[in-house]
Amino acid sequence: MSHKTHSNAWGEDLPEETRRQLYAYTKPLTDEEREGRAPSRPWLRDFDRDVLPYLSLQGIVAPSRAGWYRFLGRMREQAAARTIIGLETSKRIAQGMAESGVDPRLAADVMTSLAVDEAAKPEDERNEKVMGIFASAAAMFRTTDQRERELKLKAAAQQTKDEQLKLAREKFEAAEKRLAAVQGAVDAPQLSDAERVAKIKGIFGMK
Repeated sequence: MSHKTHSNAWGEDLPEETRRQLYAYTKPLTDEEREGRAPSRPWLRDFDRDVLPYLSLQGIVAPSRAGWYRFLGRMREQAAARTIIGLETSKRIAQGMAESGVDPRLAADVMTSLAVDEAAKPEDERNEKVMGIFASAAAMFRTTDQRERELKLKAAAQQTKDEQLKLAREKFEAAEKRLAAVQGAVDAPQLSDAERVAKIKGIFGMK
């Protein structure tokens, strides 16, 4: 059961960015941070040894130990809510694009861009499941695009083949007509030899 947060609870008067940063600093260091491959940051692991000195350096009035852990509890709830909202939103976006009939290549590019944007977020804001949904949708749209392109190429090849067959058939029929006309000229008894030759030349377009 959720409880109403009092406006005077510690941390509520801090800027949202500061609250998120403090919460992020309570997470263990990543391998990249420990090995110096990512910017170093504080690790607020212990209340007395880490939290109190850090807040003092930042000029932030420190809470009681209980107040600090209540603050972390609220931040965990908010992070969980953002995760759920992010998942539902990403699912609706991917599903909406699939149902809209948008060009699959464009959809794949959009989904890839969204996945990259999610991956580029700070670790405390990044949602791996959201990133996975967008990446999977991008792969699905790319597969669809590839299949559609293959079908178009096959259809174009078939159309070319049909056109070539039609052209060959027309040429064959025209040749048959010319041969029949030549045979008719050869067999025409009323034509003189000169007339027969002239007629045959005419059939073949010769002067």
